[in-house]
Amino acid sequence: MDNAKDIVITGLGIVSSIGSGLDTYWDALLAGQSGAGISSHYTLDDVRQIARLPYPMVAEVKELETKRIKPRKNIKVMARDIQLGFVAADYAREHCQLEAKPVDPDRQGIVYGAMMIIVDVSELGELYMGAVDENGVYHPSQFGNAMGSMYPLWMLKYLPNMTACHIGIAFDLRGPSNTVVCGETGGVSAILEACRVLRRGYTDLMFAGGCACCTTPSAWTRYDFCQLSSQFDHPQTAFRPFDAKRDGVVFGEGAGCSVIETRESAQRRGVPIYAKILGCAETAEHVWNAATDFTPQPEEVKIDRKKFTGDSLRNAVRLAVERSGLKPEDFAFVMASGNATIQGDAAEARAIREVLGDVPVTAISGATGYAMSGTSAIAIATTALALDKGVIPAVVNCDEVAADCPINVVTGSPREIPADKKAALVLSYNFYGQAAALVLAKD
Repeated sequence: MDNAKDIVITGLGIVSSIGSGLDTYWDALLAGQSGAGISSHYTLDDVRQIARLPYPMVAEVKELETKRIKPRKNIKVMARDIQLGFVAADYAREHCQLEAKPVDPDRQGIVYGAMMIIVDVSELGELYMGAVDENGVYHPSQFGNAMGSMYPLWMLKYLPNMTACHIGIAFDLRGPSNTVVCGETGGVSAILEACRVLRRGYTDLMFAGGCACCTTPSAWTRYDFCQLSSQFDHPQTAFRPFDAKRDGVVFGEGAGCSVIETRESAQRRGVPIYAKILGCAETAEHVWNAATDFTPQPEEVKIDRKKFTGDSLRNAVRLAVERSGLKPEDFAFVMASGNATIQGDAAEARAIREVLGDVPVTAISGATGYAMSGTSAIAIATTALALDKGVIPAVVNCDEVAADCPINVVTGSPREIPADKKAALVLSYNFYGQAAALVLAKD
């Protein structure tokens, strides 16, 4: 990456199901805690009727410091995703000492990774009932008859770009404001785009993060292409990245944010540097069926997971490493996506092994749950923390590494980082075929 060594991380913010704020989160992660459990908001009847799922198993954020959201009146036009993202950004702003050691607002910007925010079922109830006749029959053509009953500004709660907008307004960020909507890779792609803004000289400091809430029945229905875990009897151990008994995802919610700035800006402000950014890559592969043009299709257009080969993962790792100027032996660990699907973990493991050999591999997903772009943003912050503290957290719930995952998974307890290993790679991907990789190093 051109001039990548001049871009550094100076602030971190985390909101997760195992704790929010750096110290609380880090202690829980090292202790091997899992945030998964039974939904506190939705019952078994809810998921059977709405999402057609067998059990409401999720990883929820237990306590969210909404007092950090300002102005307070804006909460009523913030979906849960936006609230999570805002609080994470406020943690990062506090961590980088921006209030005490400011930067010209004209030289600050933001890029956030987001999902297509899913409207909560509770808000659609009256709209749905407006299309139900006196016999209880639902008529899709009548959907929308009850729009007058909706909160007039309800759509503002669910626009993906609103997280960056709310943060930018509240923090007076007058530089570029952008949103990246690319599924799970959003957190990594956001920081990559923020780096580009800095390299172009448009700003001195950028907020880069990701957020998502995947803990509602409507979200489960939307993401039904994911392979979900069926280990309902033991929710806390159901999400098992790279484990021999893995059987799929446990959805969660969360957000992460990193403050990145030029080295000159960080030195001018006199703030600590937690990591430097050395290389990055974004790649893709074809995983769709016959949806390549606008002609009538002979089959339903959908994601075909069988077409996911992992080539995008392998290419992302290879390119990021090459652009960093490092060698495989320089890496302390890889922070993997680890979505615990049979096909996904095997493909990710092969990609890591082929490019980086026997490098230690970890993942936060078994602890935090799967919060799409939120998880990849938290993974970046966790990687910076790990490099700064010299410790690699273990993969929660990976008891026996699967035979089809030929990698050196960090299991059981955390590992110390050897003194001569100063770099780590963050890897994220989605079943749309996109992958993103980021190389961080201790400064």
